[in-house]
Amino acid sequence: MHYYVTLTTKCNLKCVYCYGKAIEDIDSDFGGYEVDYSIPSEIAYGIDDLKRFLSRDPDATLVFYGGEPLLRIDKMKTIMDEVQAKRYILQTNGILLDRLEPKYANRLHTILVSIDGDEETTDRNRGRGTYRKVVENVNLLRRRGFKGEVIARMTINENVDVERQVKWLLFNEDCPFTSIHWQLDALFGKKDFERRNFKEWSEKVYNPQIRRLVGFWISHMERYGEVLRLYPFVGVMKSILTGESTKLRCGAGWTFFNIQTDGKLTPCPVMAGMKDFYLGDIFSTEPQKIRKVYVSSPCTECDLYSLCGGRCLYANVTKLWGERGFKLVCKTVENLIYTLKEAAPKVRKLIAEGKVSYSDFNYPKYNSCEIIP
Repeated sequence: MHYYVTLTTKCNLKCVYCYGKAIEDIDSDFGGYEVDYSIPSEIAYGIDDLKRFLSRDPDATLVFYGGEPLLRIDKMKTIMDEVQAKRYILQTNGILLDRLEPKYANRLHTILVSIDGDEETTDRNRGRGTYRKVVENVNLLRRRGFKGEVIARMTINENVDVERQVKWLLFNEDCPFTSIHWQLDALFGKKDFERRNFKEWSEKVYNPQIRRLVGFWISHMERYGEVLRLYPFVGVMKSILTGESTKLRCGAGWTFFNIQTDGKLTPCPVMAGMKDFYLGDIFSTEPQKIRKVYVSSPCTECDLYSLCGGRCLYANVTKLWGERGFKLVCKTVENLIYTLKEAAPKVRKLIAEGKVSYSDFNYPKYNSCEIIP
């Protein structure tokens, strides 16, 4: 199985959609669920406890997570030295990547780096100087011999032109990324819905941009015989082509779990502290006996459930934007899936002509990309 190892809840950035939202919602409830605010900010269990727990899962993948996990490089290196895993993944804001020695960095299977596009866009959302530091560190990572996948992980809101910024990340001279994922800044806070016009933006800006971006993705295949690894497109298109159905695509709650800083298990890091969703702990729970939890209505009654998988467990159970807001986000998923369905005949034709192959749509599942934005 897959496990987030939350090393710290502290972060060295104050991004507008994370830090700002946390401050704004500090006195809000979380869908009526009880929240444990006593979780330590730093990893507080013994590495031997983690080692014993994971020794009973021979197929474990570990994702180092925060806050900003590289604030605890010491713990991360100790875990890589002492805890056996099938693969290690890092999700980071990239600011401290230069401090991770090649001895450890080059053992990572995948690194997900938070970046929203060009310098102006990234710095507006994440802080002045962030873009340059991230780009420098990713280039340094490659020069030091890192051969794994580096995924640009974008957060999309009304300040980010997804069509233009995805293309920027793919083709800019600073540091082109060959893998990109994006996540909508939606349903994670409660009070922000009241001040945002998400409906108008999603219908008039975001959804049309996604349709044009899919058209660009297909045109690139036709012209160059290359399937660009845009995770929301690759993941869904593979399912359309093969007819496979899916549970929650990120794996949260059924094959992917979060290990809190106190050793308790939750479905994902976003659900840390939600007592109703404590699924066990690393001290007394067998990995194969972790309590599973799945999305429920209305996702399970939706016609697109087998392709969407439920989008986000946290959003499904909390519905912080209410039913209306929840449905508005679902409309963006419908737009994505229907647009890719319409494009599928062109992809099948390209496969039949030998310009691309089914294998071009393969990707490592549960690598911290949610697939559905």
